Amino acid sequence: MRMYFLWIPSNQTQESQESEGIQESEKSTIHSMLPGSLNSLDSLNSLGSLHSRTLLNPGLKTGDAVSLRLGERTVLSDGPRALCNITLEPCQVRKEAALRGQLYVPQVSRGPTLLAMQYQVLARKWRPQNFHELVGQEHISRTLLNALRSGRVAHAFLFSGPRGSGKTTTARVLAKALNCHAGQPGQPCGKCPACVEIAEGNSMDVLEIDAASNRGIDEIRELREKVRYSPARDKHKIFIIDEVHMLTAEAFNALLKTLEEPPPRVIFILATTEYHKIPATILSRCQQHNFKLIPYSLVLHRLSEVAGAENIRISTRALEQIAYSSGGSLRDAMSALDQVIAFSGEDVRDEDVTMLLGLVEPAILKQAVTAVARHDTDRILDVVRSLVEAGQDLQNFTRRLLGHFRNLMILKSGVTDLPALGIPESLAPELREQSELFSREDLLRLFDALLQTETDLKYATQIRFQLEMGLIKLAEISRLRPFEDLVADFTALVKSEAPSSGAAPDRAFSAATSPPSGVEEPSGPTRKITMPPKPAVTSPPPDSVPAPPAQGAPEAHPAGPGSRELLERIAGALKKESLAPILCEVPKAEPHGDTLELDLGSLSEFHRRQIKENIGLIAEAASTVLGRNVKVTIGKEPAAPAREGNPSVARADPGVKTDILERAKREPVIQSFLDTFPGPIKAEDLD
Repeated sequence: MRMYFLWIPSNQTQESQESEGIQESEKSTIHSMLPGSLNSLDSLNSLGSLHSRTLLNPGLKTGDAVSLRLGERTVLSDGPRALCNITLEPCQVRKEAALRGQLYVPQVSRGPTLLAMQYQVLARKWRPQNFHELVGQEHISRTLLNALRSGRVAHAFLFSGPRGSGKTTTARVLAKALNCHAGQPGQPCGKCPACVEIAEGNSMDVLEIDAASNRGIDEIRELREKVRYSPARDKHKIFIIDEVHMLTAEAFNALLKTLEEPPPRVIFILATTEYHKIPATILSRCQQHNFKLIPYSLVLHRLSEVAGAENIRISTRALEQIAYSSGGSLRDAMSALDQVIAFSGEDVRDEDVTMLLGLVEPAILKQAVTAVARHDTDRILDVVRSLVEAGQDLQNFTRRLLGHFRNLMILKSGVTDLPALGIPESLAPELREQSELFSREDLLRLFDALLQTETDLKYATQIRFQLEMGLIKLAEISRLRPFEDLVADFTALVKSEAPSSGAAPDRAFSAATSPPSGVEEPSGPTRKITMPPKPAVTSPPPDSVPAPPAQGAPEAHPAGPGSRELLERIAGALKKESLAPILCEVPKAEPHGDTLELDLGSLSEFHRRQIKENIGLIAEAASTVLGRNVKVTIGKEPAAPAREGNPSVARADPGVKTDILERAKREPVIQSFLDTFPGPIKAEDLD
C-alpha cells in the first residue's frame, strides 16, 4: 500500500491560510487526485480555505489514501483509523519540499465495514437479570437480598461452586443492584445506564478480570492503582475476579491488604470453581457463598420455558435427556439445547438429541441388561458390535451402563422421589420392569464388577475385547445363588437323607442337655464340627474268647450317642477353633447336675495338656450350650504303664537324653535352626 503526504507550511498562520484560500485550478488538481470516497466537489469544498501555496505530493494519484491537515487540526481524512497517527519533524527532504513544517502520517483506508447482527446464544440471551430469576440458588439470592435491603453489604465476596451454577451471573446481578440509579434496594431496574452497561459488560465502574490470564503480581499492582480512584459515575467501583484460584501465591499476598481494607465504595467479588486452592488468608477476608449443582427438575423446567419462548417443538423425553446429560450445570444444558436447535431447527426429534449429545439410547441399555439377566452371550456380543459400528465411545457406554444399574438399584430399594435423584419420570416404568430381573445382591455384585471393568478400560489396548469379556463376566455372575439359599437347600437335603430309625438318646441326657424353660437357644452362628471317622468294628470269631481285662486296668467307657452329640455342640461353641478337634477326641463326657466330667481316656499327653490349659473356655462353651453355668472337671486319669526295669531309669538316665539330643541335631530342620540361631541346647522331660 502506498501512502502520500500533504504538506502545509508551518510559517503560515491559520488566518492567512483562510484569507487567501485555494485557487480553482488547485481545487481541480486536488479533485482529480482524491480517492473515490472523497472525489466530489462537496467533499473538496468541505476542506475549507487552504493556503494557495499548499504543496501536493506529485506522486499522489486517484484511489490513494490522503489526509489533509491544517496546522494541528485534521480537516479531512479517509479511512477508519490510522495505524500511526503522529506528527514528526522531518530531518531531510528534497530541495523543492524543504519546508520546516510538520509531517503527518495519514490514515489507511480499509473501506466500509458492514457487520451483520451477531447471534446471541441461549445461555447469554436468557441469563438472569435479577435475583428472582436465579435458578437453584435460593439460599444465596435470599442472603444477598436481605443484605442489600438492610444496608449490610460486605466489601468482599467469594462465590465458589461447580461450573454453570451461576457464580458470574450472580456477581453481575449484585453489581447492578449496587449501582442501579432508579431501582429499589435489591431490585435493579434494568433500564438505567448503569444496568444496561453492566449487562453488556462495558461499564467503566464494573471491571471483570480473568485471573487465569492476569495471575501475576504485576497485574495485582495495576489493580491496586485502579482501586485508588473513585467511581467515574456510579455509586460503587466493583471488581469481579473470575477463576481467582489461578492467581499465584505472590499475587494473593499482594492482594491481602487491599482486600482487607479497600477504599470506600470499592467492592471485590471473587469467583472460583476450586475452593480448596484459595489460601486461608483470602477466605478469612471474604464473605463466602457456596453454589451447588442445580437440581435436575429445575434444569428441566428452565429448558421447557426457554424452548416454549423460542417456539421450539421438542418432546419432554428429549428435554429430559438434555437435562440429565448436563450434570446439574444450567449453562451446559442451554448450550446442548442450542446445539440441538442448530441441527434440527424448530422441530427436534429424540433421535437427534441422542446422536448429537453422544448419549446411549435407553433401548441399547435395556438390551444389554436383558442379555446379562438371561445369560445370553450372543446378544451381549451383538450389542457391543452395534456400538462399534455406530462409532460410539465404549467407555462412555460403560459409564452409562453403570448409571443404569445404579438407577435399577434405587428402584429396587423402593425409592419414590425419582426426579430428586436425577431419574427421568418417562423411564421409570421400563426401569421398574428391568429391576425385577435381579435381586438386590445381584445388582450390587453387577455394579462392582462393571465398575472394575470400567477401570480396566482406561488401561486396555483393546477396549472392545475388554468390554466384551467384562459383560460376559456379568452374565456369569448373575448365575450365582445367594449363600442363604444354599444353606437352606443343604439343610433340607440332610434332613431328607437322615435315617428314619435309630438309637434315640436317653431321656436323662436329653433332659440334661436341653436348656430349661424360659432360656432361649443361642441365636449366633455356630460351627459345624465334623467328627473323625470311627474305625470299623469287626466281630471276633465265634471260637475266640476275649481275654479278661488285666487287674488294675481301667474299664473302658464307650461314648454313647448323647455324649458324642454333647461334645460336638460344645466344640462348635468354642471361641478357640484350634481346640475343637482336640475336644472331639475326648472319649466321653458325663453331666452331673452343674458339673460336666470329661473322661480323657487314652488321649496323648499333648492333648491332655491342651484341655487342662483351656478348661475355662470349655466350661464357657458348655454353659452356652446347656443354658446354665456348668463347671468342667477332668475324670480320674489311669495310672501310667510301668516301664521295663526301673521306671525312673529313663527319666534319670542321662544317656537316654543324650541319644535323643543327638538324633534331634541330625534333623535338617533343627540343623537349619541351629545355623541361624547358634547356641547351646538341652533335652527336657515333659510332664
